[in-house]
Amino acid sequence: MLRETRKKLRSEQNRGLTSTEYAVAIELALKREIGKSRHAVKSLARMTHASERTVQNWLSGTRGPSGVHLILLAQNFASVRSTINRLAGQGMQQADIEPAVRLLYEVISLLTVQ
Repeated sequence: MLRETRKKLRSEQNRGLTSTEYAVAIELALKREIGKSRHAVKSLARMTHASERTVQNWLSGTRGPSGVHLILLAQNFASVRSTINRLAGQGMQQADIEPAVRLLYEVISLLTVQ
């Protein structure tokens, strides 16, 4: 009988991001931007040069994009960029704050005009 020599690399207390959590986060970001229609699958496939089946996996949360596909998605979609920043622990970035500031200015102007 062979001895067990493997060591556990990750403890339960110090576990990082799992591939499932990553895939679901990207899925939600993509659906927020473009939805999940057949047209969305085709346009994402054209944009990233990925197969339609691959894009369907992204939109179902089965797998997340990697490498060049992730970079192309981040270049084209603000929600993907903010999701990547959030997953990396960067919090809100300038791109996330600007729309919120604009909304606050609109609300203030509505409240002051009377």
